[in-house]
Amino acid sequence: MAKVAYVDQDECTSCSQCADNLPEVFEMNDDDLAIVISYDAEEIEEDDIQEEIDSCPGECIHWKK
Repeated sequence: MAKVAYVDQDECTSCSQCADNLPEVFEMNDDDLAIVISYDAEEIEEDDIQEEIDSCPGECIHWKK
């Protein structure tokens, strides 16, 4: 089963780095906070999402457990 990412919006700094780097997975909502949009886990590499998790300035992107 594929991992699913989520954004803890309480920790989001609104930098938009994730949405800029991986718009197939992340976008900014009306409050200028990052959200995970629906994506095809077969087309998006987990490593690409992990890179965004690792580089997020707010450390707000995580894998659902």
